[in-house]
Amino acid sequence: MSDSRPVAAIPLHKLPTFQVRLGFVPLLDSAPLIMAQELGLFDGEGLHVELVREGAWASVRDKVSFGLIDGAQMLAPMPLTMSLSQGQPTTPVVTGMVLSRNGNGITLASKLYDQLKARGASEDNPLASAQHLLQLARERGRPIRLASVAPWSSHDLQLRDWLNSTGQVSSEDVQIIPVSPVQMVDAFRAGAVEGCCVGEPWNSVLELNGLGRILHSGHQIWQNAPEKVLGMRADWAEQHPEIHLRLIRALLGACRWLDNPANHTDLRQVLARPEYLGSQIANLDHHPCSLFHPNLHQHFFRNSANFPWLSQAHWLATRLECHGQLGALSIDTVKSVILPELYRQAADTFGIDTPLVDGKTEGRHRLPFTLTGRHGPVNVSSDSLIGDQLHEW
Repeated sequence: MSDSRPVAAIPLHKLPTFQVRLGFVPLLDSAPLIMAQELGLFDGEGLHVELVREGAWASVRDKVSFGLIDGAQMLAPMPLTMSLSQGQPTTPVVTGMVLSRNGNGITLASKLYDQLKARGASEDNPLASAQHLLQLARERGRPIRLASVAPWSSHDLQLRDWLNSTGQVSSEDVQIIPVSPVQMVDAFRAGAVEGCCVGEPWNSVLELNGLGRILHSGHQIWQNAPEKVLGMRADWAEQHPEIHLRLIRALLGACRWLDNPANHTDLRQVLARPEYLGSQIANLDHHPCSLFHPNLHQHFFRNSANFPWLSQAHWLATRLECHGQLGALSIDTVKSVILPELYRQAADTFGIDTPLVDGKTEGRHRLPFTLTGRHGPVNVSSDSLIGDQLHEW
C-alpha cells in the first residue's frame, strides 16, 4: 500500500462503548497508542481507551500483573518473560501486533565517546568499537558502567550481544545496570553511567544536552527487530476477543499514519503535551535531526512492520535464554504468547496483505560464538551477529 493515510475503520453501527486501560512509557514508540487516541481511531472502533503513563517498564509489568491495566505498549521480550519465566511468578500475556521496529541507540558519555574515537572506533563498525571499549576498560582497571532500560529488554540484549561479539565479557570489564528511560539524562549528568542503550527521544536529548553521542543504532545490532508490541493480559484477551481485534484495527490505522512524514509536524505538537512526552519533545526543536533520528531507522507500518513473526519471537527467546532471562523454549511454547492469526484477522478487514506463514529463517550468520548463561554455555552460532552483517529481519 503506497497510501499513508490512516486506515479507515469499517463502519460498525451502534457499537457499545467498551472501556480499556492501556499503559505506555513516554518514548517516541508510544506514538501508536497516543495517535490512535488523538485521531479518534479507538472511538471509531467503539472503544473508550484510558492511556496510563508510566515512568518505567517495571511499573508497566507490575500494573499488568496486578490487573490495574488491561495491557500496554511493551518491550518485545516482555510478553515472553512475563508469561514464561521460570522460578518466579508469571502473568500470561499475549501479543497479536508489533507496534514499532528499531529506534534504539547505543549512546556513550561524551568523554568515553571521544576516547573510543581516538582509538579508531567508528560508527560503521560495531565489532571494532566493542573491542576498543573492552581494551579501554582493561587498561584503566575498572569496569565501564552502561545502562539499559530493563534486564528483560531488547536494549539489554542488544548491549550484551554487541559486547559479547568480541568474546565472553566479564563484569570486571563492563557492568550493565537498569535505568528507566526518563531517568537516563540524570544518570548521565551524575556520572552514574558512561553509556546506555535506550529508545528515542532520549538518545537525541542526551546529544542535545552535550551529555553523550550516539555511537551505534540498535538496527546495526539487530536489523529491523521488533521493538515494541501490544501486550494484553491473556485472561482479558480470552474474555474479549472482539475487543482485542478492534484494538489492533485502531492501532494499525495509527501506525500507518505515523509512517507518513507529512504528519510529523502534527505528531510533534501532540507528543509535546504534558500528558504524553512533554518537554523532551519541545527540546528537540533545536536538534538537527528533528523528531526521528535518521540513523535509528525507526518505523511503524511499512514493510509488514506490524506482523508478529513466531520465528522472531522464538529468536528473542534464544537471546533471553543466552543471558539467563528464560529457560529453553520450543516454538510451540512461544505460540501460546504470539498470535499472528489474530493480526491476520485485523489486517484482512482492511485488505492489508500478510505473510502466509508464521515463521522464516532469521538472520545471516557470520560470527559464531558461545555465551555463558545461568545454566552453562549456550552455543549461538546459528544466531550470531555484528557489524553491517547483522540480522536482516
